[in-house]
Amino acid sequence: MTVASRKTIVLTGASGGIGRALLDALRRDDVALYLVANDGADALREELAGAKDYPSLAQATVLRADLARPGAAATLSATLLDALRRDQNRETPRVDALVYAAGIDLMTPKSKALDFDARLERAWQVDMASAATLARDIGDAMRAFRASPAAPQDYDPSILFFSWDGVERGMKGDTAQIYCACKGAVAAFARALAHSLAPYVRVNAIAPGWIRTTWGKSASHETTEVAAAQSLLERWGSPDEVARVVRFLLSKDAAFVNAQTIAVNGGFSGRRF
Repeated sequence: MTVASRKTIVLTGASGGIGRALLDALRRDDVALYLVANDGADALREELAGAKDYPSLAQATVLRADLARPGAAATLSATLLDALRRDQNRETPRVDALVYAAGIDLMTPKSKALDFDARLERAWQVDMASAATLARDIGDAMRAFRASPAAPQDYDPSILFFSWDGVERGMKGDTAQIYCACKGAVAAFARALAHSLAPYVRVNAIAPGWIRTTWGKSASHETTEVAAAQSLLERWGSPDEVARVVRFLLSKDAAFVNAQTIAVNGGFSGRRF
């Protein structure tokens, strides 16, 4: 396939645990990948350049953006769309999917050293404000391409956000308060955006539960017990299990799934601590 005819996926948070799992899930697909990361961008670019057995990964475009900075998402939108116009050689570029997996890790020592207001501000900027800006811009581009003569009949663009399964039930602690505020807003925004972009673009959210990403691998024994107890499957989830749900929601098999928040948590057990 030519660049202009391949499906195009934009993924933020590409160097994170779930982002990397999604790249692994997509490695055999013939897609054009535009990946966004912050501190890990250079290392990711170098690593993927060596993935010669997987052309989609080796040919991926990696962009660096600090989405905690106000205005960074608008700059990223312009950069992405310019790159797509250039690579596809057309004024109205094709984007098949935007997966907004970027997020603040509130459990790092650096983040814990900040006061509540500073942590809330950074989380809101990355998880909600930047997500909204980028999704609105990319959503408009998706709608414009769908109305263009270049759009194939099977063009089914979608946007996917990440919420949190704790939003609906709450949890004690400062970190939970921040996540509930930001990730609850993400789920609400996703539903509203789905209405705004219908019937041209599908918009959904995933709400992961206890997923063993980098932080989970070093979690305390007490935290591991809580994670197992709060899932009906009595264990942590893995990033690749989330990635498989993402891949489904981006596929034709999910063509009638819209304005939904899908929990990926093994079933919440109802236990509280």
